[in-house]
Amino acid sequence: MSKAIPALVTPELLVWARNLDSISIDEIAAKMHTTSERIAEWENGSAHPTLTQAKNLAKQYRVPFVYFYLPDIPQKTKRLDKVDYRTFGNVGDQFVMSRELRWLLRDIEDRRDTMLALYADEGQDVKEFPIKLAASTDESQISDAIRQLLGLTADVQGTFRKPEAALNYCIRKLESFDVLIFQAAKIQQTEMRGLSVAYEKMPIIVLNRKDEPSARLFTLFHELVHIITRTSGVCNETTQSANTNNNVELACNRIAGNALVPKSAIKKHAKLEELKTYGFDDFYISAIARDFAVSKEVIIHVLWELNIITKDFYFETLRRYKDEYDAYVAKKPKGFLPPATDTGTQVGKLYARTVLGAYHADKISARDTSNFLLDLKAKNFSKLERWCF
Repeated sequence: MSKAIPALVTPELLVWARNLDSISIDEIAAKMHTTSERIAEWENGSAHPTLTQAKNLAKQYRVPFVYFYLPDIPQKTKRLDKVDYRTFGNVGDQFVMSRELRWLLRDIEDRRDTMLALYADEGQDVKEFPIKLAASTDESQISDAIRQLLGLTADVQGTFRKPEAALNYCIRKLESFDVLIFQAAKIQQTEMRGLSVAYEKMPIIVLNRKDEPSARLFTLFHELVHIITRTSGVCNETTQSANTNNNVELACNRIAGNALVPKSAIKKHAKLEELKTYGFDDFYISAIARDFAVSKEVIIHVLWELNIITKDFYFETLRRYKDEYDAYVAKKPKGFLPPATDTGTQVGKLYARTVLGAYHADKISARDTSNFLLDLKAKNFSKLERWCF
């Protein structure tokens, strides 16, 4: 039986790669099906992993295998040090991130760095986000600022009819201000519904692709409030039904709801008068929801705030809607996204267009382009380009 080939890697590089995403020795030992002591030996140089083990380590840490043979540690910071995600949003200071979320946080910062570099290479100025308001600002002022920023009038909303159309419109508007909108494909909703990093230039918003479009639309507005008030963070509760005592999150929910469905507008809705006259009916709720391109949950929350329905009736109806949605999800067939669409929805059109533009201008290689686009194969570049436009 042949002896396993040892990988004469640089021990300090193993430590560096593990710490990029704050992975513990115990955690990587479990993934590698070995002991913590053995991992420690590889990292202090008293033992070496086999070639196969070293390649598996590189895969686990998501770094190029050749990095392990570099003489010095690359000039790459620990991404999670950029923003202390534990102290923002509604996740609390005891929040323990999954590996998928740690990877996502590193990826979105890498994408932003890529965008800044490509803009600089083209001599293109990055736009400063145009709205900055204190978290203590009157909530109606913030919701009005959001609608003005997005050009979201009653007539515009009336053209959407579906949340998908409203979501695409709002994302396109925000990207015109150099806001990076990404969508996570592998994070559970219980861990992250939305995420925001409120940089003055090129801020980041992340939505969870596992959510329905109506939920993502609400999350987009919720995270936009965080951007405007410069209160970055990971949020795992971004619905108006969220059971949270976090005042910042509750305020973001209220502002997002009022920005999507202004109380002054819903008071004038014809179906509201019919609802008051003939009693509560899902037909009326659905009709109002279509006109604002939001979920029924958003509408009944506004009705509760307007004292048209009681708190008890609101939560009773909310539970019924949730049961109906769970039954729908259980029967919903698993879809398949083509590679270009899968990549595009995750990185967003602004990012994809910028990277592909640099590729066509011979600023970056096909290999770099593929790396920037989640390892999308070159044969799919044109398909992604068509998706972008």
